[in-house]
Amino acid sequence: MNAARSGWRGGLRAAVAIARRDLVEFVRDRRTLFITLLLPVATYPILALSTALGVRTAAVEIEAERAPVPIVVVASGRDAAAFAARVAAVDASVTGAARQEWPASLRLDVVLPEEARRRVDAGEADLWIETRPRIITDLDSRGTVAIPVRWSDRRPLPQQVRSQFEVVMKAVAADARTRRLAAAGLPADLLEPLTLSYAATKPGEAPAAPKPIAPVVAGGVLVLLAVLTLTGAFYPAIDAIAGEKERGTIETLLIAPCAPRDIVFGKFLAVFAVTVATLVVNVLSICATGAVAGRFLPQGLSLGLPAGGLPIVVSVLAFVGLAALSAATCLAVTTAAKSGKEAQNTLTPVILLVSALAGTALLPGMQAASPIAAVPFAGQVLVGRAAFDLADGAAGSSLAVLAGLAVTLVSSCLLTGLLLALTSLMLTDEDILFRGPDVAASGLARPGRRDRPTVVEGIVPLVGGLAALWYAQGLTPDDLALAIPLQQVLTVLGPLMLAVWWQRVNLVRTFSLRWPWGLPLGAGTPVGRVVASVGGAALVGAGMFGLGAAALLAVKGTSLSVEAEDLNRRLLDLMLQRPTWLAWCLMALVPAVCEEFLFRGWVLAAFTGGGRSLRRVTAAVVAQAACFAVFHLLPERMPQTFALGLALGAMTVATHSILPAIVCHLVHNSLPLVLVMLAGGRTALARAVESAGASDGVTTIPPWAVVAAVISTACGIALLAAGTRAARDAGQSRSDER
Repeated sequence: MNAARSGWRGGLRAAVAIARRDLVEFVRDRRTLFITLLLPVATYPILALSTALGVRTAAVEIEAERAPVPIVVVASGRDAAAFAARVAAVDASVTGAARQEWPASLRLDVVLPEEARRRVDAGEADLWIETRPRIITDLDSRGTVAIPVRWSDRRPLPQQVRSQFEVVMKAVAADARTRRLAAAGLPADLLEPLTLSYAATKPGEAPAAPKPIAPVVAGGVLVLLAVLTLTGAFYPAIDAIAGEKERGTIETLLIAPCAPRDIVFGKFLAVFAVTVATLVVNVLSICATGAVAGRFLPQGLSLGLPAGGLPIVVSVLAFVGLAALSAATCLAVTTAAKSGKEAQNTLTPVILLVSALAGTALLPGMQAASPIAAVPFAGQVLVGRAAFDLADGAAGSSLAVLAGLAVTLVSSCLLTGLLLALTSLMLTDEDILFRGPDVAASGLARPGRRDRPTVVEGIVPLVGGLAALWYAQGLTPDDLALAIPLQQVLTVLGPLMLAVWWQRVNLVRTFSLRWPWGLPLGAGTPVGRVVASVGGAALVGAGMFGLGAAALLAVKGTSLSVEAEDLNRRLLDLMLQRPTWLAWCLMALVPAVCEEFLFRGWVLAAFTGGGRSLRRVTAAVVAQAACFAVFHLLPERMPQTFALGLALGAMTVATHSILPAIVCHLVHNSLPLVLVMLAGGRTALARAVESAGASDGVTTIPPWAVVAAVISTACGIALLAAGTRAARDAGQSRSDER
């Protein structure tokens, strides 16, 4: 125990020494220090001041457009004087609230047509009305009177003049309407069946407080803060390992008397310290800038920071976890790069991905006490936004916010540890550290042949697929019969096939194109073990579908986001309107085959590499599951998709074959159609959908279905485990015989 404790302390001392060394190097680089820490201090005031001044200017312009203006009107015609007298009488009778939209002054002069045209062209009058004969008589009798209004072609008519003159003419029309009712012997209130009256403010009652804008803008500010926190880890992470490679000091560091995990942890401490410093600087700059910019807000608005500071405390705690996750993410990405320039180019799409993840927290219907809080970068923004909404009086409880904070902190710690473990594995991988056969190749030359893709090569189709998926959502049709094949080709098959063509890898080893547990074909093939693996995978897929649906309904009920509800509607349309075989191919077969070859084939092979150590395999399985969850974009579905990705990756590693994963994924996606058939077909489903749309009840899964899902999952795992043990025993027996 003393030796273990001494080793633990020695590793910590080595990590702290490495962190201190890297921090000194970072402080010496004044340009990076300025960009990371000092630039936000100048950026926020400029951004906030310009925003506040823009809001204030817009408010002033709106008030200016509504402000009363003087209007001069000239009238010509035989009955122009009578019309002018009628307008003057209406002008004198308007008082009170109706006067707010009235012109500041109204003058109507009666002149000859030639004089009217001259005055309008000279700018002495705004409008010219040419009255027709008997205009007053027509106004007081039946029919609609058309009054032509002219203005000069030499200058545009201001909108204020037009809108306020229309208010005057509406008042003249209301006066004529009253006169017509009186002439017909009808009461004047015939056309006013109701009026509204509001209780007056009580004497001594305080006026309404200015509307706070902090809860309104908190979501956008938190998304910006998440991106800027990630950029705080950008340059330190690049210099931590990619910079060491360029300077040629990484080999010296690796032969030091300390474990690779201690080196990685020390560099993480340095990057994390700079990231936290960036977070603190950004938070202080936001608070100070908000206090100053609040003075420039228009009347009726205030910054309105919540009393007690709970939202700020919750947000800062959540973002400390985000800072750790950012440091580990940037460190893992830059470890796979061979130079600072390549690391910078690789991190750029990571920033775009983080921006998209953080922005999903602003979707309507997101709650802090939900599995979404565990989603990286989205969970932290979601918890902070929920805290600000709670302080603003929105529905919710402080317990739910604290539960979401706990979930996001635990998730940040787990993901940070996973990324650091993956980084330490990559740091000792010679293919990654020295780039193996393509290290001396030119940028446009195809790499040499290899068994599996590297980590960087495994990520490239994901980045290309995510970018294509983002743009394909706006280009693909609403009908899933066309959208699913198009999206699979653009986002999965296209990038994957291009990567396979460019990277000349061993297809059998990369995609695990073999029978489960490497069983031979032909005579003597243990068919029972093959069937057991396929059956076990099918049972796991069916059970995980039921468990995932039950968990989603238990947490979210039927209150899904707009995007999730739209996807469910389109899936129902596909099942109801298309042939069953076509719906099954599109919903189950095509995604199962394409996505398994990408994630459990290419990506998993890249993350596991040539090594089969338990740490490396575990990190690879979890990492590909996280990529699988993010690839599906819907935040409320990410926990379920992540769990499915873990199961698919584990069975692929255990059986050394992609076939069980394809079967499991296929059965999982086929369950909706199977349930439709068991419920009586598509006609019964249509009736159920109509009745569900007409009721207000919450859909739940029966307890027996949950129990069946648990039994199915357990039986499937048992079958796969038994097959794995049998394969291990058979391999040991063959080894003993030899």
